[in-house]
Amino acid sequence: MDGAAAARSAGPGPLLIRGGSLFDGTGAPPRPADLIVDGDRIGEIGPRGGFDGRAISNVLDASGMTVLPGLIDAHVHVGREPVHDGALYLSAGVTSVRDTGGVLERLVALRERSRSGSWQGPRLRICGPLLDGTPTIWPAEMSAVVESTADARSAVDRLAQAGVDALKVYSGIGPALVREIVSRARAYGLPVIGDLSATSASEAIEAGIAGLEHASVVYADLVPRDQQVTMQVFHERGAAVWRRQFNLGLAAADPTGPAARIIAGRIAQSGVWFDPTLVVLDRQARLDDPEVTGAPEVSLASETSRAMWAERVAGRATWTPADFASARRAFEVALTFVGEVVAANGTILVGSDAPNPYVVPGWSLHRELELLVHAGLTPRKTLAMATSGNALALGMSHMVGTLTQGKLADIVVVAGDPTADISRTRDIRYVIQGGTLVERAR
Repeated sequence: MDGAAAARSAGPGPLLIRGGSLFDGTGAPPRPADLIVDGDRIGEIGPRGGFDGRAISNVLDASGMTVLPGLIDAHVHVGREPVHDGALYLSAGVTSVRDTGGVLERLVALRERSRSGSWQGPRLRICGPLLDGTPTIWPAEMSAVVESTADARSAVDRLAQAGVDALKVYSGIGPALVREIVSRARAYGLPVIGDLSATSASEAIEAGIAGLEHASVVYADLVPRDQQVTMQVFHERGAAVWRRQFNLGLAAADPTGPAARIIAGRIAQSGVWFDPTLVVLDRQARLDDPEVTGAPEVSLASETSRAMWAERVAGRATWTPADFASARRAFEVALTFVGEVVAANGTILVGSDAPNPYVVPGWSLHRELELLVHAGLTPRKTLAMATSGNALALGMSHMVGTLTQGKLADIVVVAGDPTADISRTRDIRYVIQGGTLVERAR
């Protein structure tokens, strides 16, 4: 049993959720239906009013509301402050997440606490440390240096034996080593995802990568080589200078031109998971905007996180209004390119990259849903991707992702109809994880 275990299941007797519209996560339109939670599982689903004759003492009235599967965030870093952030994810209706890079020992221990029910937080999938070249971008405890074929095999073996659920290759890994990592990981049945720089998205697809993280991962495929900035600038001159030059190149790219259509088509035809994390790119482009820095959900982040944000964005103090305008244009290029992948019928995942600056754990996923709708997905398709789609990619579809009899009862109840207005996912009234009511609207 994964995540909120039977020890945390509902109190005495079943729970009837009555009177709502049920969005089951498959992409089908919501329908009037009632649902019975039995222990930690979804017991029965029937027509509205179909269970009214039963002697069920625990009843949740969902009239005027939509009942949907717990949301899943495919790209987070939850190991920094698990006590605070775990509860924050649940309050936002995010009942499962994938950590895409952190300290291995902490993540393994946290996943075990998640499975045993001793941590109030989302169900957890982990990648462990980032597979990177030298110099690494993140501290040594978060990185596994891979500079040779032998390093690649050793790192994959070690992480597979530690029980990670996926592997993540990072900016310093070139195409040959990506191929080696992917090949070695296949022997363990582990998918490999990438946040890449030394390897282009097209090269990673050729190497057999399973997932591409961030819309900006197509930078090398869209930006002419003579306009590209290398990671050497990052290491020698700092993140703010590198990001300024990165934005200039991406802002000048054509997100609907021949190069964009080619890579969008390759993403779609290969079946690779494309996780745009538009919300983090949006936040990075608008660090001078009070609507971002003073957003209501910012106050929900911990003091430690807000201090980390201030440190991370300090270098942007040297940016001019023109630099921020360039950043906004770069974001619009990324957003438009995601629309090309949507039009090509690519496989989109939904992730936030919390807790990057002003990307609040849990609550920022709702902004990601809105941005994906802006990119061209329908609200109903977006919700299906954030539930059953993410569950399939994360290897969790046997447990969660749809409201199906026998699956774990991870359920979110929101006011109104989010398949008509995606912003209604924010209006959370109840969150149930593993049959336990863990959050009631405050």
